Amino acid sequence: MRCREWIAGAVLVLACPLHAAPPAPTASYAAIRDALWAKERAIYEGRGRGDISAYLNNSSDAYVSWPPSFDAPIDHAKLMSARDGKPKPSHEKLEMTYRAMALSGDTAVIYYSTHMTVAADGALVDLRYDVTHSWVRENGSWRVLGGMARPRIK
Repeated sequence: MRCREWIAGAVLVLACPLHAAPPAPTASYAAIRDALWAKERAIYEGRGRGDISAYLNNSSDAYVSWPPSFDAPIDHAKLMSARDGKPKPSHEKLEMTYRAMALSGDTAVIYYSTHMTVAADGALVDLRYDVTHSWVRENGSWRVLGGMARPRIK
């Protein structure tokens, strides 16, 4: 192989991306994103009223998650033990910011940030978290399969 042909071949290889660009979001992607984001907002709106039923009612039986206030992940049984049928008083106020979503078939991972300014007990706070929830479509309904929250790194 002559030097010029080798250089032309090397330039062509270097100019081509190793991975194809991800496909543009489809209408179904947008519909799923919007539906899951609405479910996420409903979870926190309920929590702000002291009612976690939106979270409990949308969790998978296979659920495992790691809330920031726990030293280790919790399973579905531990989550459901929080259910006592009565909302608890809450003054929580927070803002949510959507960041991204990955979607593959019946599995989605949604990423967002929260900024809490009033805690459930009414104390003024400045708490920021990055959150992921993994959702899975089970029998036609989207359910939280797992998640993790961490204090926001500035």
